[in-house]
Amino acid sequence: MRHSLIALMGFVATLAATTHAMAERRVALVVGNAQYSHTFALPNPRNDAQDMAAALSRLGFDVTVGYDLDQAGFARSMEAFARVLDGADVGVFFYAGHGLQISEKNYLVSTGARLDNTFLISAETIELDAIVRMMESKATTNLIFLDACRNNPLAENLKRSLAALSRSTALGRGLARVEPSGRDTLIAFSAAPGQEAADGRSRNSPFTASLLKHISQPGLEVSVMLKHVAAEVREETRNAQHPQQVSDMTKTFYFAKQDPAVVPVPAVVQAPQPPAPVTPTPLSVDPVELAFWQAVSTSNECESTRAYRRRFPNGSFAELAAISERRQCAKEAMQVIPPAKLEPRTASAVPAVAVTPKVETRPAERKHHASRSPEKTRPLRFQREVAYEAVPLDATPRAPVGFSFGVGRMMGPAMFGRFR
Repeated sequence: MRHSLIALMGFVATLAATTHAMAERRVALVVGNAQYSHTFALPNPRNDAQDMAAALSRLGFDVTVGYDLDQAGFARSMEAFARVLDGADVGVFFYAGHGLQISEKNYLVSTGARLDNTFLISAETIELDAIVRMMESKATTNLIFLDACRNNPLAENLKRSLAALSRSTALGRGLARVEPSGRDTLIAFSAAPGQEAADGRSRNSPFTASLLKHISQPGLEVSVMLKHVAAEVREETRNAQHPQQVSDMTKTFYFAKQDPAVVPVPAVVQAPQPPAPVTPTPLSVDPVELAFWQAVSTSNECESTRAYRRRFPNGSFAELAAISERRQCAKEAMQVIPPAKLEPRTASAVPAVAVTPKVETRPAERKHHASRSPEKTRPLRFQREVAYEAVPLDATPRAPVGFSFGVGRMMGPAMFGRFR
């Protein structure tokens, strides 16, 4: 879907450019010379001319094509082109084939040329300056594309002729620089002055292949387009070939103008459609069962649910009833057990124990007192050892518990001095 939309957008843009081009008169002459009579044939000029003619036709040009033109055919094509070009808004001349420069003048070589006589140069070639002057006199805007800087073996014949005549005529490599003499004229060379252009190993030469790639791009101005072409050719030829342009343009020109009315349509991505709502199928429930179940649901009691299950074991709400029964009955089975009360224990339950002192005299003390003489024996101030024995609380009361002291006098330091 996306690729179809992109293709549709390209078609609409090309159609819009063609419609705009039909508002102005566009004329083109395309020449491809490949089959030379007196040197080897060039592989690509015919292909270059065919493909360029087709591209210009799609862009609204009235195209005249010439293949393998000899001198007479070249002259007739130029004459016919001059008549059609008269009064046109845009004129385009494209040439692919051999060319050479003599004394800084450029010549396009016809297929029957020998180039072995300097006096016959004008009879075997077409001078480029004459073509430029004719186009500037006929059309408002003129564009000239020259893929003609190829290695020319015929130039060797001309060198020998010039050497035999001792002529000082300069025969340079490639084509020489040309300066436009009128307004709005652009000349594009496939190679820089003095350079030779590569013929390429594919269907088209590097220069023409890049030109065909960009010429139909909407909204791409011609001088900007040629900059893209120059960059791609340099990369393709590993910087051995440098296309150049000479321009005297006072306005912009687009082979395919971007129509403001045509707005690129973005690719439409359809959002996933939500699934269709599922309409529940109405259940055929017995009214009696439905009323019973509603009463059970309202009561929320275990026995009510069990009653429903007994009466309607395969009813419409049997599964819900089973779940409710487990939940309700388990809840009712849970009982809160009150905490056990602890009874206070009476005094009779636990026998009370009373402690009574039991006084004894130490053996050492008794021995000490016995060893004393009667006259030196002092009365014992108090009994120092007390023994206790357990007596039940409910036993017969005895004398109050306490310490029993001796009969002697209890006076100050004398008493505490004897207590050890």
